[in-house]
Amino acid sequence: MTNNTAVSHHELKEEGNKHYKAGEYDEALACYTKALSLVEGKQDKLIYYKNRAACYLKLDRYQDAANDSTKALDISGADTKALFRRVQALEQLGQLSEAYVDARRLYQIDPKNKAVQDTCYRLRNVLEVKVFEQNSTENRVNSMLKILFDSSAEEDNRRKAADNLVYLSKDEAGAERIFREGGPTALTELVDQTDPYVKLSAIRTLSALCNGHQARSLIILREITVDRLCSCLGSINSSEELSLSTFHLIQSIVDALQGEDKREHRGKDTAVRADFAKDLMGILLALKGMLLDKNVSAEGRDNAISLIAKNVPRKELRYGSNARTMKFLEIGGVKNMLEVSSYGFKRESAPYAISPNTRLNCSVALTKLYDDLGGDKARGVWDDQVIEYVQSLFATGTMTGNMQAMSVLTCLLQGPFDCGQKILGLQGVLETMVAMTGAEEEEAQVAAIEAIITSASKQSKATFVVENGATLLKELYKKSKSDAVKIRALVGLCKLGSSHGSDVSMKAFAEGSNVKLAKQCRKYLTNTAKEFDLRKWAAEGLSYLTLDAEAKEELCRDKEALQALFELAKSKDKTVMYGVVSCLVNCTNTYDKNDDVLPEMIELAKYAKHHIPEEDEKDKPEYVRERVKLLVESGMVHALVCLANIDTAVLTDTTKELLCRVFLIAVEDEANRGAVVAAGGGRSLLPLATDGTKKGKCLAAQAIARIAITSNPVIAFPGQRSLECVRVLQQLLHPECNALQNFEAMMALTNLAGIDDTHRRRIIREKMLSYVESFMLEDHEMLRRSATELMCNMCTCKEMVEIMERDGHDRVKLLTLLCAEDDEATRRAAAGALAMLTSRSEKVCKKIRETCKSWLENLSIIALDEVLDIQHRGMVVVHNIVNNCKFSAEEIVASNILEILMVLSKDDDPKKARAKELAITTLKKLEEDKFIQATGL
Repeated sequence: MTNNTAVSHHELKEEGNKHYKAGEYDEALACYTKALSLVEGKQDKLIYYKNRAACYLKLDRYQDAANDSTKALDISGADTKALFRRVQALEQLGQLSEAYVDARRLYQIDPKNKAVQDTCYRLRNVLEVKVFEQNSTENRVNSMLKILFDSSAEEDNRRKAADNLVYLSKDEAGAERIFREGGPTALTELVDQTDPYVKLSAIRTLSALCNGHQARSLIILREITVDRLCSCLGSINSSEELSLSTFHLIQSIVDALQGEDKREHRGKDTAVRADFAKDLMGILLALKGMLLDKNVSAEGRDNAISLIAKNVPRKELRYGSNARTMKFLEIGGVKNMLEVSSYGFKRESAPYAISPNTRLNCSVALTKLYDDLGGDKARGVWDDQVIEYVQSLFATGTMTGNMQAMSVLTCLLQGPFDCGQKILGLQGVLETMVAMTGAEEEEAQVAAIEAIITSASKQSKATFVVENGATLLKELYKKSKSDAVKIRALVGLCKLGSSHGSDVSMKAFAEGSNVKLAKQCRKYLTNTAKEFDLRKWAAEGLSYLTLDAEAKEELCRDKEALQALFELAKSKDKTVMYGVVSCLVNCTNTYDKNDDVLPEMIELAKYAKHHIPEEDEKDKPEYVRERVKLLVESGMVHALVCLANIDTAVLTDTTKELLCRVFLIAVEDEANRGAVVAAGGGRSLLPLATDGTKKGKCLAAQAIARIAITSNPVIAFPGQRSLECVRVLQQLLHPECNALQNFEAMMALTNLAGIDDTHRRRIIREKMLSYVESFMLEDHEMLRRSATELMCNMCTCKEMVEIMERDGHDRVKLLTLLCAEDDEATRRAAAGALAMLTSRSEKVCKKIRETCKSWLENLSIIALDEVLDIQHRGMVVVHNIVNNCKFSAEEIVASNILEILMVLSKDDDPKKARAKELAITTLKKLEEDKFIQATGL
């Protein structure tokens, strides 16, 4: 920079200062800006950025002032003027938290500056008031509602307010305040708003308000009305997201009305408990009406069917009555559902919108309803209605009627199967089915083949189909020009080809045929140019063929096919679920196997010339492990998580169990657990472990245990989910579970107990200590070790110490006895537990002597232990007992423990320094209490 330039920017600075003093801030700003453009040195720039910031403050351009102050601080972070001006600017901008941070920093630099002190105190007071106001639930609710009902408010602000309302509603205090301040009328007005975002948030807020609260649910239901709910659920103008949220709202209302109120009330007299039967029946009638309503969207119809499946039949057949199911049958609900399913062969021809999931949803719902009927009389009424409806379709004498009948038959053969078999046995049904395969219309062929495929499930009840099906399907596959017909014929062949399961000694077709069929299925599956429906059917074909070991091996080594299979799992069409999950179950060999057959029984069967199923060489454990590895590497876990997280009737208890089987084997290898956690597998497993079949829940719990053993539970199960794991794992401690499940549950609980007192208290509250104590007595070394380690971790909790102090149990005695165990890890855990307990409880110190006759011998064992860590723990126990119980101290002096203390007190091994220090301290205490003479230590 030349000297002339330097003079020039100095002159501009002087001129700018004059303008500033004169109150001519625009002119001063112009001078400083020009001067800034002429300089390169950091110190010069620092001056002009500060001066410009001062001008901007006078001109009320606070953001510019903050920006220039920040630029000055980038050059000199401790510059007080720049810092003070940024404080002023941020305060004016309303960024009080940031301003207060800067003010605190300024106070640390210049604590004696009166202006700085005043600013710091003022900001702190303002900020405290503002935080209090913001944290006031009432104020926040009022603020959100005011914005939502302000028509002049900006769209972005209204949407933020709607989001905040949803967030507040998830807390009970917030939910109650929203209900009181807004009231049902105001919340209903939000549902009627035209903005779909606000409408969706309103539905979600209402769902949270109704969750577990009968009074609020009833008031909201009567204010918002069933008709409005059904409109949100099924209107063709409703988004899929809005329909699903309304589904959850209706479910929350039904759960609250027919379940227990979460709140505590005075005088729990059941005689005055409200009867909500009329309200529940109103919901049922509305859902039934939606089934055939032409104005209902496909998603809305599916959600209505799912709600019927969830709420009409009893959840437990042992409890309650089937009155709702009988009422649904009486009002024609079953016929409506059959009519919906009658258009499954071609959705486009239906008079109302249906999705690819609709027929399967109907099958699931009908199965649950049929199972709920119970007696033969009720099922007779059901069968009469179904037969009458199907015969009315055949009676039309048209191909359309026949196709609808075949679609209904396909639905019923998927469930309820017994009812489907009765329809299949009607005169002329099988003949019509076969005849339709030769029809000119593609739709007729598709409907007939689908019926053939489903009817071949049980050979004993569909002999005609099985005997004639293979030839018929081969002809259709070879000669048909329609991909829709070819793929269904191919799937039919796959089903027949896999009829002997995994038994390698029996084949339905010639050797290698199944592998060829699987290859054709993979071609369809990976051909993205084909329609989605064709690829879905290809996956179903593979779900049958993967019972063949060769087909499994080829599929698991075909990365393109696996990727295509997993992409299907992520689609909106959830009818793919069973096919995809069955493929994975077969490939991982997690299907039910009879492993309990004694070798003697097999030899006896051979002698009697009975057929003995044979396992393929490639179904042995080493092959299975390799297949699981390949599946995980190809993205199987993401597909499982996607399937587990859906909320539809298609996700039946049986399907959940299949998912649990695959999840469990995926985490069998420790190397795969990180991938499962990263994909969200931990979060997906928790619901599977609490809802489903007994076996499925147990499998999911075992998978959770394996993850919790090797992963940080707080990361694997974020939020409060790690606490939920405790209850889930309890089912693995049941005597019916095997030793491996007991052991893995104990190890996982040990890890959870090591997190904090909250988790330890949860274990106590779930009454699991009796299980732990029983496993500490087990003959199995690993079970005994894991239970002792869990007890050790529990002993850091105050509540656990109080439990140990109580009379009427032998846990202290048991820990003392376990100090003499041969297993090092068990000794370490027992010694650690006693060390912690005796450090915190004088009563436990006394109980050791009172409850265990061999206590001196056992303590001497850990005090002399070769493992220094255990020896140190032993010395801690001895030290604590001597300090807290004189009777015990007297017996210690008379035992060989005194000699151990003397030897250790003189041991110069640096590795034993901690034990030596404790030995010296203990001996001094014994000297002080006159139990021994002075040792000169």
